[in-house]
Amino acid sequence: MSSYLRYGFIENLDTVRRIPIGRFWGVGLLVTPLTWLSPFVFFGLHFLLNLLNLQLGLAERLQQSLAFALVVQLATAAHAFGHILSGKLAGGAMDELLITATRDVNVYHGDQSRVPGRVHLARALGGPLFNLLLAAACAPFAPLAAPGFGQALAASMVSTNLFFGLGGLLPLPSIDGAVIWRELLRLARPARR
Repeated sequence: MSSYLRYGFIENLDTVRRIPIGRFWGVGLLVTPLTWLSPFVFFGLHFLLNLLNLQLGLAERLQQSLAFALVVQLATAAHAFGHILSGKLAGGAMDELLITATRDVNVYHGDQSRVPGRVHLARALGGPLFNLLLAAACAPFAPLAAPGFGQALAASMVSTNLFFGLGGLLPLPSIDGAVIWRELLRLARPARR
């Protein structure tokens, strides 16, 4: 079993085949052989967790799980776009985006210790902030969604982007928060002297 599983990857990032599929705004886009599983992984995960809600019928469970699987793909793409945009604005965009079955990986070539802290901070903040902006933009429209799948999609759009945004700010290994808090602490150290 891969050591990357603890970080939410089902593939071994050291050995997995990386398939180029194009470029976006100068960033190489790569996929793994299992990337196609992503919607099925998140559909299944949501469906299993939703079994705890005994008040839902099968049709509602399926609608909510389908909405969640679709929104995870959109939220992941929005998160990646936020990183690319913030990296471009900070003058240090990622070189490649590796899209896996469960999470995306920002790939930077070269010695990253030479990159200024403000660049690390800006490009790490881009993904979570873009998700939070998307959640805020969708929230006023969620109550207006049509009943059924429309409501499930709207609710999932807000909650999933909110989760990606706030979760990405947590100081946990392998996510943006680890970089964000590391750089914020480095910025605060000179002020203490």
